[in-house]
Amino acid sequence: MAINPQSIKPPANLVPRNYTPANGRKYPVQIGDSWASLAATVGRSPWDLIRYNYPTLPLDLQLPAKEVNWYLEHYVGCTMLTPDGRNYRFSPPGEIWLPNPAAALTPDQVAQRLVLSILREPVVRRMNFGVGFLMISATYYEDIAKAIEAGKIVVKVNPALRNLAMYYGASSPARIELSPTISDMGLIVHECTHAIFDMRKLTTNVEQSEGFGYLSQALYGQLKYGPSARYTVPFHWPPFSWISWQTIFDESTRLAAVLKTSFWVSEADAARLFGAFKNTRGGGYDTRAGKVETNDGL
Repeated sequence: MAINPQSIKPPANLVPRNYTPANGRKYPVQIGDSWASLAATVGRSPWDLIRYNYPTLPLDLQLPAKEVNWYLEHYVGCTMLTPDGRNYRFSPPGEIWLPNPAAALTPDQVAQRLVLSILREPVVRRMNFGVGFLMISATYYEDIAKAIEAGKIVVKVNPALRNLAMYYGASSPARIELSPTISDMGLIVHECTHAIFDMRKLTTNVEQSEGFGYLSQALYGQLKYGPSARYTVPFHWPPFSWISWQTIFDESTRLAAVLKTSFWVSEADAARLFGAFKNTRGGGYDTRAGKVETNDGL
């Protein structure tokens, strides 16, 4: 599949192919890498790293992404696309430049910087949404970032998570764990939404707390990448309920499309999403469904 022609544009001020940024080293990109994950390894924001490689990008907020796609196609040799066909994803044997960090970072420091970079992305600053009487303000994600910087939430790498993320509010201090191979940054937003519930001492049930987690994940993806192809739950998930899990992803996607513009839906609108958690037969949702969950703060 070719990239959406509206998402790519030749640079107005071309960086030479042999451009060598100061104090840098070539890095062979791997499947699963992203600008955000690589930027975290060197203590940069994603756009800092992009402009480190392509310093002549325009300052306009729309054109740079199109020019970056051109560089990824013609300089890096990317062929893999995001599900919506609007952006290239890294794949071997391409290379980009990484700045040499001032000091080596531990895996946990890399993970922390990745979480902070995601929480402070422009799209997260637009994530104001609610269901029924529960509302999430985009400013709450910045509060979580500050809590991480203050040590109230620690970020750890856990290889056993297999490309997932988890939030543990009962630990002291609270903890976010990431797989070292995590590729879906929406999962980080999902777990940070649970941290918001904890930080604000909200009393809910699993249908609400997990529903908001999946909604935030879907909303982040749509705000960042636009509409995407349907996520299909694999059929080889037994003993999990395929219908319930598919409903969770389908309804999260549907409601996120509404929340992009209306910012609020009723509990009746979210009834199918919330109801699906009762029959998942896996993930611990069904055994906790309907029970009151209290959060004691950070």
